[in-house]
Amino acid sequence: MIDQLKALEERLDSVKQEYLLAKERHEFLAQYDLYEEWKQLKKMERELKAKLGLN
Repeated sequence: MIDQLKALEERLDSVKQEYLLAKERHEFLAQYDLYEEWKQLKKMERELKAKLGLN
């Protein structure tokens, strides 16, 4: 599960970078999609941390 958490955190970092790039380029649809993915990943991260007792 810790490997899953690390992979999830890496994906979160990647999505955040993509989001910032889209924001810089004023790509509003891409921003929205990436923000929605980011929210879902954060939710998954919280759930996984709760399962691992890392809160």
